[in-house]
Amino acid sequence: MNVFSKINIRRAVFDPVEETVSGQPVWITEGARQMGSLDLSPDGQWLVFSSRGETQEDLMIVRSDGTGPLRQLTDDIQRDRGPRFSPDGKQVAFYSDRDGKFQIWTINTDGSGLRQITKSPERIVYYPVWSPDGTRLAYSGQKVHTSILDMGKPWTQQTPQVLPEMSNPELRFAPWSWSSDGRKLAGLQSRPGSQLGIVLYSLESRRYEKLTDFGVRPTWLSDDRRLLFYYQDKLYLVDSKTKKVREVLSTDPNDIAGMALLRDDRHIYFSLKIAEADIWLMSLE
Repeated sequence: MNVFSKINIRRAVFDPVEETVSGQPVWITEGARQMGSLDLSPDGQWLVFSSRGETQEDLMIVRSDGTGPLRQLTDDIQRDRGPRFSPDGKQVAFYSDRDGKFQIWTINTDGSGLRQITKSPERIVYYPVWSPDGTRLAYSGQKVHTSILDMGKPWTQQTPQVLPEMSNPELRFAPWSWSSDGRKLAGLQSRPGSQLGIVLYSLESRRYEKLTDFGVRPTWLSDDRRLLFYYQDKLYLVDSKTKKVREVLSTDPNDIAGMALLRDDRHIYFSLKIAEADIWLMSLE
């Protein structure tokens, strides 16, 4: 038996007041591709995601209603991952090994203006996160603490703001979502080989606060209080004040591989990993 998987994007209608999904999620993409991270443009019109082919990992753009063709934002042998729209929707930040090691890059949404943002001595930095006003960019790495850059300066003039260590120096904080008021970063607490739940970082107090013991890629709702996140085959909502966690959607038996939220909190886009298998029968004579 040959087992393989495909990942495609679905859209669910979400009620942020009742904190429930209504109706059946609909498919936005279809096909036999392998997807990585996805993100939604600020105006809600476009989705960007990383797509893994047999020999390439490229960034793709498609209309969020599923109409029209897929458009390749990058098309080369380098591995391009983790795309995130800028707050004005004109650029996409991502990380790529096109410089020989994984660094942060940006590209215009029409495919022009490719630009390297970081030239860190570390071999791997990843997951860019834009500030709400687009003037700063947070990123993390395997051996580097989360840092924040001034997007108005070239790398040679940067003095990155390095976030403090967590209380346990073995742990790392990897941000994923910046609150719209600019005050907090939500991300993942981890140690090598383990993901250990959702954590908030306050830029004012420079302190961390743990919200959950599980879950990945927390995304702020517009109230800057609640966050959506996922874990395996379920979407969850957590209240950052009470730390109460609520299950929003189950996709059992298929795991969720990525998620994005419309700015008005009314639609959730998520990529779903579906395993398939070919069964071969062989007769012995």
